[in-house]
Amino acid sequence: MNTKRSNETNGLGLEGVDISGHGRRVALLGAAVAIILAAQGPAAAQTPGGPPGKTGDWSFTLGAAGGYSPDYEGSDDYEASPLPIAEVSWRDVVFLGSASGPPELKVRAVKVRGPTPKDRLNVDVAVGYFFGRDEDDNAALDGLGDLDGGATARLSIDYQWQDFGARMSVGRDLSGDREGTTVTAGLRYGFALGAPKTRLTLGVSTTWADDNYMGNTFGVLSLQSTSSTLGYALYTAEAGIKDVGVDLSVMHFWNRNVAVVGRLGYKRLLGDAADSPLVDAQGSSTQFSALAGISYRW
Repeated sequence: MNTKRSNETNGLGLEGVDISGHGRRVALLGAAVAIILAAQGPAAAQTPGGPPGKTGDWSFTLGAAGGYSPDYEGSDDYEASPLPIAEVSWRDVVFLGSASGPPELKVRAVKVRGPTPKDRLNVDVAVGYFFGRDEDDNAALDGLGDLDGGATARLSIDYQWQDFGARMSVGRDLSGDREGTTVTAGLRYGFALGAPKTRLTLGVSTTWADDNYMGNTFGVLSLQSTSSTLGYALYTAEAGIKDVGVDLSVMHFWNRNVAVVGRLGYKRLLGDAADSPLVDAQGSSTQFSALAGISYRW
């Protein structure tokens, strides 16, 4: 059953990363590549024997990872998934792959370097694709209908000062059933752990979502209430802070080309998201994720 909903679509926004079905696997893939590329950026400049220096206009990353996460956002059921890692970049300006969540084409519109190799300010614009959510991902979704995927747009600002970083990102769906807008802000701190080839990064983040995102992801419409196998009552979720989260990632440079990555994540759903029957009655507001992988960059 595919229940179309226009402004009442039960969908998922861009930057408050969905972790259901295809979206969950893509989000974990994005997390893997994002960790690898971040560690191979300004931090790598301080890492003897780290990733190779630039020898041309092009850079390639290939690898594999495994992820473990809820099968939909707010679920208390978890599933493991194998994940490929792939990205190609040109002059650190154009990127094609999954560097920050969904598969996307990203262009670095502004690139400002500071007084040290670690300091930088980047402004990126990107167009990507979201794969949607299937009602058969979990019994709690039965009767709610599938969410068709579609194109997404993202604008992000990332600032790095020494070992500290800050990022703000605005995401918007351009097509598909989600029709949501989100704003995500985060802080991070990275440092060498034991040997220069190993780097630890701690991060915190929070996501605000608009009425469409909240209502479409966590709300229950009249048609869905009637068709759901669990008999959900009507539920309206309004705009607000959707979640807060923390994560811990470890990057070890095996040699100048090969990197091993690990990540643990925790997210707490808040407000109307946490009170949704999909979460409060059938799932959990506490969301964990884990990832481990290896990549080769040249």
